[in-house]
Amino acid sequence: MSEVGGLRMWILHVIGEFGPSNGVEIMANVQKHYDLQAQWHKGTHIHPHHNVQSKRLLPGSVYPMLKKMVSEGLITKQDDGKYDLTENGKIIVTNLFEHFQQRNKLNRGVLSVENSLDAMNWHASYMDELDKEEIVPHEESIELLIERLKKIKESLK
Repeated sequence: MSEVGGLRMWILHVIGEFGPSNGVEIMANVQKHYDLQAQWHKGTHIHPHHNVQSKRLLPGSVYPMLKKMVSEGLITKQDDGKYDLTENGKIIVTNLFEHFQQRNKLNRGVLSVENSLDAMNWHASYMDELDKEEIVPHEESIELLIERLKKIKESLK
């Protein structure tokens, strides 16, 4: 199975969150998540009518991914045309989004090494399938993060 990242991750998330959905519903819900993430990355103090650039989803990218995910055994297409998670898909959703589910428990908002690593993994999965042009302007920030992580790793020795 391929790595779970980018569009694959968002499709799994929205089916896990909203239940069985058709392609149009999946595309709309993934788009909402992309839009929210674009706003979050631009800063949290955004006027609701401010035009925030977001990745635009096209049926030409979503439907082939849905077909691929069916062949990978992550989702299944039901007779009514809706897609649902397979057992493997449910396991991946649980593993990917467990740190968000933990926030709903008593330790809400508590930072931990495990939650921090989960969040970094989640964000790395998102960036896995971005176009190179979207990442290149952030190469210096990525390099700084890599260096910080290397220092943390070295301090463990």
